[in-house]
Amino acid sequence: MGPNEIRNMRVNQILLTNGTMLTVFIIFYTLITIFPIRTTYFFIAIAVMILIQAIYGFIKRDSTNSFIPFLEKVAIYEKQKMGNEWSKTRRAGNGWSVVLSIVMFLQFYISLDYDDNYFEFEPKIMLIITLMIFVLTNISMLLHFRKVDRSTSESDMKGYTWKSNLIGAVAGILFGLAIFVMTIYFIISKF
Repeated sequence: MGPNEIRNMRVNQILLTNGTMLTVFIIFYTLITIFPIRTTYFFIAIAVMILIQAIYGFIKRDSTNSFIPFLEKVAIYEKQKMGNEWSKTRRAGNGWSVVLSIVMFLQFYISLDYDDNYFEFEPKIMLIITLMIFVLTNISMLLHFRKVDRSTSESDMKGYTWKSNLIGAVAGILFGLAIFVMTIYFIISKF
C-alpha cells in the first residue's frame, strides 16, 4: 500500500469517526431536549448498546470483515502491520467495553431508587465535554496512526497494547477528574 493510499484511508477513517460521533451527539442532544428521558432508561440503553458491541467484537474475533469496505481495508492493513498486537488490542478493547457496560448497569441499578430523576444537561458543560471527547478521540487516533504507519516490522509493535491501554487509562482518569471539577464548579456557581 502506497503512502497516498494510506493517507486517503486514514483521512476517510477520521472523517467517518468524527461524522459518526457528531451525528450521535446531535441525535442524543435532540432527543433529551425534546423528550424527557429518565436516568434509569438512559443508563440501561447505554449499557445494553455497549454490551452488544462487546459481544459482537468477541464473536467477530480476528475477522477483518466489515460492512464498510474501507474499514475492512484498514483492518487488513493494521493486522499485517501489527501482527499479534492487533488481536490483543481488539480483545482488550472488547474487554474494556464489557467493563464500561458493567459500570453503566451499576449506574442503572443505583438510579432505580430515584423515580422522578430525569436526564438533564447544562448546555455549556455538555459542549465542553463533547469538545473534550472529540479532541481526545482524534489525538488517540493520530497517535495510533503514527505508531502503526511508521512501524517497519511486527517487532516495532511489541508491547503496544498494554502501553496504549495504560495511556488510555491515565487519559480516562484525567478526563473523569476534569468532568468532576467542572461539575463541582457548576454546582457551586449556581448558589
